[in-house]
Amino acid sequence: MSSEPPTSHPRRGPTVDVQLRALAPDRRLVTVSGQLDLHTAQGLADALEPLLGGRDQAVLVDLSGVTFLDSTGLTCLITAYRTARTTGARLALIAPSAPVRTMLELTGVDQVLDVYPAVDAAP
Repeated sequence: MSSEPPTSHPRRGPTVDVQLRALAPDRRLVTVSGQLDLHTAQGLADALEPLLGGRDQAVLVDLSGVTFLDSTGLTCLITAYRTARTTGARLALIAPSAPVRTMLELTGVDQVLDVYPAVDAAP
């Protein structure tokens, strides 16, 4: 039996990167890349919440760099949509990646949320 202490190997979990950019005084682009799941969705929720508080604010969420979307990530997007409806803000999804588009289609969320192929296509 060894008397050496066990070594720990830090485990890196999934990551998500959220970048914010103002396109106009009333229009924001939120670019998301990485995995949007149980461990990372709160980061997106925290970024979206203050943006959706203003009436007539447009928040465009670019999902082209999202490699994985689970039910928690989907719930985050639906919650943001509901918040936008309550506050009078507008929320649109931009260029969802293939895995994201599949999840949106399978769940019917693409029929509820506005989805556009590019930022320039969103009103």
